[in-house]
Amino acid sequence: MNPFRFKILLLVAVMATLFFSFGNAQACSSVMHYAQNISPQHMVEAAASFAIVPLATYVKDNCTISVKELGKLTDQFGKLKVLTVVLESPTYDASGTLIEPGEFYSYAVKRPDPGTIKMMMNYAKSGKTDEYIEAFIKNLIVGGDVEALKTNGLVYLGLASEVDNFLKPYQSFLDKA
Repeated sequence: MNPFRFKILLLVAVMATLFFSFGNAQACSSVMHYAQNISPQHMVEAAASFAIVPLATYVKDNCTISVKELGKLTDQFGKLKVLTVVLESPTYDASGTLIEPGEFYSYAVKRPDPGTIKMMMNYAKSGKTDEYIEAFIKNLIVGGDVEALKTNGLVYLGLASEVDNFLKPYQSFLDKA
């Protein structure tokens, strides 16, 4: 297979993933089969005819926490991160027009103080996962749809899976003195 055709097939795989709910294997397989049976020129023309907004950009541009609210929270708590749980990705038609906005929940999360870290580390070391996650929610989430965390298990699971990632510093290392 020539490199150009491989790049086109890779593009099709990425597009299939975006179109068909991030990883539907049957849909991705169908598109790959289709891509192998059309000319590369048709694929280039089709790819250039429309652009789909990447999920991260769409979520950022349509954050469920208003800019005004984020500004107030930043003034009150300092630097924040926005943690987003995506339950359903947005759906687009063939021309790239948004059909369905999907379902996602955004949460403003403040930086932990040393006391919160100590408390959470104690829960983690003793295997108290529920208390660990609850401490994160109660002490660090300062904005967003907290009610969804109480009523929607998938939102809770999505947030719980990111707790450890959030609590890691960007970079830390040891070096000789």
